[in-house]
Amino acid sequence: MNGNRLERLNGSIYLCGFMASGKSTLGKALAKELKWDFRDLDSVIEQKESMAITEIFREKGEAYFREKEWEYLRSLTMEFKGIVALGGGALQDQRIVDHLKIHGLLVFVDTPMEQIVERVYESEERPVLFDESGKIKSKETLFTELKTLYSGRIEFYKQAQITIKTSLFTSVQEMAEAVKDKILRHV
Repeated sequence: MNGNRLERLNGSIYLCGFMASGKSTLGKALAKELKWDFRDLDSVIEQKESMAITEIFREKGEAYFREKEWEYLRSLTMEFKGIVALGGGALQDQRIVDHLKIHGLLVFVDTPMEQIVERVYESEERPVLFDESGKIKSKETLFTELKTLYSGRIEFYKQAQITIKTSLFTSVQEMAEAVKDKILRHV
């Protein structure tokens, strides 16, 4: 019965949320749980552009990156059915949210800011970690900047049809099962 219900879902399942919220980790577990394919939008961009995200930001700028992100996301919505982990800033405006909700189901991975700051602080792959001179920011500065950035995106994340609060779970597998249950109730 569950398989039949999932077949009714038109399009993919898109995981949205702030950077370092666990979208890719949850996406892989959810894909395994549903026996669907998985794509990470940032990985797709890196493959298509033959550059790491940090290099794209540094060499071509954020505007170029956002343009390419939207281009590759549109392609995914037309050519792929599965689980897609979006980048933290992929939902930049209402047309993107509307597009994704037309072509699938949007799931907001809601993670506490304190946990996000810890994850960002542990990963030198994130451009936001560094100041203009290339030095790692203090945790306090990082927290303040990320909180400001988050406040500009939350209105888009909250439009997801499903929200999963990561703090309520003790494992990724438990979270994936909860998302699956929510999806099955939704379709």
